[in-house]
Amino acid sequence: MEVLNHDQITKKIHRLAFQVYEGFLEEKELVIAGINGNGFELARILCEEVRAISPINCRLIEIKIDKHHPTASSTTLVGEMDDLNHLPVLIIDDVLNTGRTMVYAISAFIREGCQPIRTLVLANRNHRSFPVAADYVGISMATTLQEHLNFKIDQHKYSLELE
Repeated sequence: MEVLNHDQITKKIHRLAFQVYEGFLEEKELVIAGINGNGFELARILCEEVRAISPINCRLIEIKIDKHHPTASSTTLVGEMDDLNHLPVLIIDDVLNTGRTMVYAISAFIREGCQPIRTLVLANRNHRSFPVAADYVGISMATTLQEHLNFKIDQHKYSLELE
């Protein structure tokens, strides 16, 4: 079942870009970091939107993490890694479920000395097992644990589907 279509997602991303700009208004540079897969694609799209509406220099980074077994391997950061110390960071994922993946992503930037660190998700399922909440949310939904939300990107067309 389609929850959000391409036009609705595009509008949400545009709105989120303005919220991010407001939240980081005083910053000259912002690290936008997406969790590998759809989180990174969403980060790339949002980074373009922020660049289009603001003078903030966005630095795009990919967070490589095993979402199903984050303790099995280390979390690595890929991209412009020069001197991240004290830079503000926005960590992005497509769907926030339990918060486990986000905790591991945040910890990688804490080790780098980044601050402040904020989070953004397209969809929040509200099934937290960890004390993590998204600072910026496209849509919040109550779902069952058996249901899955999938952010799909197909040739620059987006959809959010409940399965």
